Amino acid sequence: MAMLTILFGGEAIIGPLLGVSPSFMLSGVSPGTYIAIQTIVEYIPMLPSMSFNTELPLSFVDGFTRAMLLCSLVPPAVVTHVSPVIANGGFFITNMFSFLEPTPLKLTTPAELKLYRWTTTDLWCTPLIAGLYALLTHAQPFWAELHDVISTVLGGAGDGVGPMDPESARALCALILAGMFSTRTVKDFGLIWKRNVAEKIKIQ
Repeated sequence: MAMLTILFGGEAIIGPLLGVSPSFMLSGVSPGTYIAIQTIVEYIPMLPSMSFNTELPLSFVDGFTRAMLLCSLVPPAVVTHVSPVIANGGFFITNMFSFLEPTPLKLTTPAELKLYRWTTTDLWCTPLIAGLYALLTHAQPFWAELHDVISTVLGGAGDGVGPMDPESARALCALILAGMFSTRTVKDFGLIWKRNVAEKIKIQ
């Protein structure tokens, strides 16, 4: 139950604000898949321990699957919504008004703006990749204008910069996400940074 709350709680809250029905109300495939996977995990006699060899491949899988979520499932609901503010800032609004907290609704500092929260890759990669995809594909007029401005600043033509096709933009976002998560895995298991620190300590 806790897993389903984490997976679909935000969707259940944001869906009415976006004017769309939550996916689990339209089809039971997604909840059924998560329930089946959780059941399998619970009944597996032994899971492999976390290690670099198990986590690195999953980092690439996570990058590509999350790109599908951010570049294929989310944009249609955003671009068809009547309110660009609510559509583009749904996750931010949810945290700002404490929708997911077990307390009465209150205005609070969103998690994204709290101290050291932006050091969490999973927290900032979502708005970053969603914004990058919207920028590259000109999902909304604002993003097309911003693309022109960025092109001008970088010395490009600036006027009439064409959008990238959705498939190429999604592939680029998937590669960036996979790079982020694999870098985090390497860092977490200390294969680069900690080794360099240890070498510096030995030298000193």
